[in-house]
Amino acid sequence: MKLKKIKIVNFGQFSNVTFDLSSPKLNVFYGTNEAGKSTVVAFIKQIMFGFHLKKQSSAFFEDYTPLARVSPMGGSLFFENDRGDCFELERLYAGGKGLKGGTLTVKLNEQIVPESVFFEEIKNIDGDFYADSFIFNQDMLAKVEKIQQTDLLERIYYLGASNSDQLIDLRDDFAKKASEIFKKMGSNPPLNVLFNKLKDQRIKVDEAENEFNDYRTLSEQEKTQASALREQEQALQKLQSEQEQLRQLQNQVPNYRKLIELEREVEQVEFDPEKYQEAQRLDLEGKNLQKEQSELEQQLANFSSNDENQNSLKLLVQKKPEILQWRAEDRDCQQDFQQVSQQQEQLLTLNPDLHQITNLTQADIIQLQNDFEKLPASEDNTSSSENAVGKYAAIGSGLIIVIGIILFVVSSPLIGGLVMLIGLVGACWGIGKQKQEKRVLNQQAKQAKLIKEQRITFSHKYGLNPDQLDLHSLVNEWRQYQMLEQKKQNDLQHERELNEQLAKIAMKISATLDCSIEPSFEAVIASLDELENRLANSRHIADQRIDLQKRLAKTQAELHDLNLRLKTAFAQAQVQDMTEYQALQAKSTRQAELKTKISLLKDNLGENLAEIKQLQESDQLAKKLETVQIKIDQKQEVIKDLQTKDAETKVKMTNLANSNAVFAAKQELANTETEFRNLSIEYLANLAASKWISRALDLASNERFPKMLKTAKEYLRLLTNNRYNSLNIDKKLTVTRFDGKKIKVQYLSRGTSEQLYFALKLAFVEQIKDQINLPILIDDSFVNFDDQRVNQIKQLLGQVSENNQVLIFTAQAGLVEKLQLKPLTFTKGTE
Repeated sequence: MKLKKIKIVNFGQFSNVTFDLSSPKLNVFYGTNEAGKSTVVAFIKQIMFGFHLKKQSSAFFEDYTPLARVSPMGGSLFFENDRGDCFELERLYAGGKGLKGGTLTVKLNEQIVPESVFFEEIKNIDGDFYADSFIFNQDMLAKVEKIQQTDLLERIYYLGASNSDQLIDLRDDFAKKASEIFKKMGSNPPLNVLFNKLKDQRIKVDEAENEFNDYRTLSEQEKTQASALREQEQALQKLQSEQEQLRQLQNQVPNYRKLIELEREVEQVEFDPEKYQEAQRLDLEGKNLQKEQSELEQQLANFSSNDENQNSLKLLVQKKPEILQWRAEDRDCQQDFQQVSQQQEQLLTLNPDLHQITNLTQADIIQLQNDFEKLPASEDNTSSSENAVGKYAAIGSGLIIVIGIILFVVSSPLIGGLVMLIGLVGACWGIGKQKQEKRVLNQQAKQAKLIKEQRITFSHKYGLNPDQLDLHSLVNEWRQYQMLEQKKQNDLQHERELNEQLAKIAMKISATLDCSIEPSFEAVIASLDELENRLANSRHIADQRIDLQKRLAKTQAELHDLNLRLKTAFAQAQVQDMTEYQALQAKSTRQAELKTKISLLKDNLGENLAEIKQLQESDQLAKKLETVQIKIDQKQEVIKDLQTKDAETKVKMTNLANSNAVFAAKQELANTETEFRNLSIEYLANLAASKWISRALDLASNERFPKMLKTAKEYLRLLTNNRYNSLNIDKKLTVTRFDGKKIKVQYLSRGTSEQLYFALKLAFVEQIKDQINLPILIDDSFVNFDDQRVNQIKQLLGQVSENNQVLIFTAQAGLVEKLQLKPLTFTKGTE
């Protein structure tokens, strides 16, 4: 994996910074202290493996939350593998949202993929492995400085083992716990104290048991009996083992017999699998060619049937313009029907009386007219003024009489008398007039009642009010309505005729297409379109027929040639046809299966085969089993007697050992022994864990360290300018000086120890490059190297960068100048 670009969004002191790495081998970052070199190293590590790593043990994995209050934290790394695939790793974290490790998005060639795709490329290593193996910085050098010289040997030797530092610390922790429990010459550790206490308690028990001589005698007797019992049980166990072995042999006799039967079935079969496969291939090709020939012949046959159907298809397609005309007429009928309906609604709206006569016939209308004409005209009653003439005349006459009386009394009797006479005449006339008016009113009331009854009868019959009826206008509107209704019926009739004709066409199309076609204009037109497509395709049929005839001729020729080759193959195998060849193959397979079963049976019988054969032929197996069974029965009787005697002795011992003092002493001793045993188990567990980890480190280092040794020697020679030119591993690790003298690691100077550690780590990276190839990050790791060593560093980095990309972060201008590379420069507080 080569790092192509570093894109920092917000991380530590950086915001919106991008570094394009020009070289897949060696790149240099130059800047003074506090310019951000270590921040970029931490950025690369944390983008790959997660943020907020300040809880880790190493000081390198600190929290690089942006100094300014900006969000989100993180950025992207762009990698390219050996196959040219481009990976983009983007990890972002917004305060208080998501995992503290950040959200990782992985893209492969600009397509989002699961993050496992990238980590499978680097064998799923974790951040600790990457930091221990690929990062060289002051923390690594400080770790070497803090390690005691005697421990440095182990740290270097175990470098080849994964997580060796943690394993060493874990081993030392187990060893420390073990030493806290027991020390060989100590007196205070708890196990030492229990050991001394145990000795004192045993002496106390022995003193208490002096009072039980009989118990001791019985104890010795019990031991003798127990020893004899164990001997007899061991002899019985040996006999049972022999019996079990004989039974196993007896159980394998059927397998032996099966083996003999199978060996009798073995015979030699001449069969060549390769020639059989070739014959199978030829047979299969022949069948395929026959199938292809049949398909071609069928296709040619189909062409003739297609020609027969073309005329019927053309006749149906020619109907399309007529059907389109029908569809237009159908739409016109529907529109006309709607318009007529609207006109009828308008007539009904304008004259509500029309609703009452829309269902009447012409004869009904004539009768309506006759009935209306026969209705008498309605008469108005005589006005109240006309009807009250007599009444008013009587009242006036009365007033005249009053006036005459007044005149008769006041002024002139003559005038008064005359006025009174006139009043009397008028009164008589008024009374007669009132009687005449009453007779007229009675006649008028009878006539009005008769007229009203006739009009009510008319209104009930026709639902029309004769007083408000304009019959002439109503009849005209009725005629208009009936004309519109007739037009609607004509439209419906025409539409039914069109649908009947369309249904006939749909049936013909259904028969042609062999599927049900809905009798609608849309479905029929769509079907005609499909028929048009079929007719269009028919133009290609002639060319296709010629092509099919050529292909058929070619197929027939190939089939003839293949049949000749297949007959030759049958002749070579001495068979008549493929069926006999398959039978021969089955027979060969059967013989192969027999050989496999024979081999499995022989493997199952193993070393017992010769013995079973000998015992089976001499018929000694059953006899041996019978003899062993007799011996076992005899031993079991002896053991039973010994067990009875031992039980009797133990009962006597139990009866003698009931002393409270002896019991208390034994109980206290047993408690101490239990405590001693538990603590011993804990001690041995810690000691065993420490030894096991040491052994695991040895095994891991023995696998990788020798492979690293050759490269490490070369790197050490470069770093020390040939002062130390070899590494040696015996019981301890030593380096060989230029004068041939071997020097133990613990006697090296601090600077040389760093160079040795540096060489071994680079050699380890070189060893695993075929599996894990990631950029090596060197952050001011050459500060303790003199100018002469820096020249050697240039040559060393040139070798390493041939296989692994190297990123150097340095504040040494001299190193940048000697590397002769254009650095990526940034100063404190800026890009």
